[in-house]
Amino acid sequence: MEILVLNLMPNKIETENHLKQSLNKKEKEVDLTFLRTESYLSKNTNLEYLNQNYKVFSEINDKTFDGFICTGAPVENLPFESVKYIKELNQIMQWARDNTNSSYYICWGANAALYYFYGIEKIIYEKKFSGVFEHKIVDPNSVAMKGLSGKIKMPVSRFAGVRADDIEATKELSMLLYSSESGPCLIENRLHKEYYNFNHFEYDANTLLNEYVRDTNSGMIIDIPKNYFPNNDLNRSPENCWKKDGAIFFNNWLNNF
Repeated sequence: MEILVLNLMPNKIETENHLKQSLNKKEKEVDLTFLRTESYLSKNTNLEYLNQNYKVFSEINDKTFDGFICTGAPVENLPFESVKYIKELNQIMQWARDNTNSSYYICWGANAALYYFYGIEKIIYEKKFSGVFEHKIVDPNSVAMKGLSGKIKMPVSRFAGVRADDIEATKELSMLLYSSESGPCLIENRLHKEYYNFNHFEYDANTLLNEYVRDTNSGMIIDIPKNYFPNNDLNRSPENCWKKDGAIFFNNWLNNF
């Protein structure tokens, strides 16, 4: 199974590893091809590494892929039209809808896709949502929810989201997971087999810790990630309590092709 991954994150290698760990050792063998933007060159990853390990759209747009993943990006506070690579991203998202069997958009990638395909505006929060939040299953009949039950815990790490009313008003979309604290989580377009996840099944146990350290070192005023450290003690190791449900979801996604 061939999956194309548009990696928009600054720390590309960490994101690569998250997705490899999430998609490997599943019921189907998965080969990942990593894609970068051509209209904007990452300043955080060595160019030689990018040239050796990444493709640009013009190199792959005549090839066949089973699925497509678009990561998030740290541009939540920018208007979509101000993102330097937005035209290229829109082109890639449209190509993915027309040429792959299923797409999975993560965090800001979900915001960008919902805006491009449906005109759904993002909302910017007063402060960052960070932590592990419980989500209720809204549509248990979706194939993506097969084998999942109860409250679904998942890492949240973002400054933006969407209004539930906007999702419910869009007839092509179905809400699959929702949090009373952090809002819409996982949304589905059943016709096109597209999934928009504002949160992070792919994170490992220490990702929120690393982000918290990074943000505080940069001078950002941020709360300790909620429901993450045992007893809110930064000296205690967090538990990956979402790994099992994440594995079920990714298996469902791959099997839905």
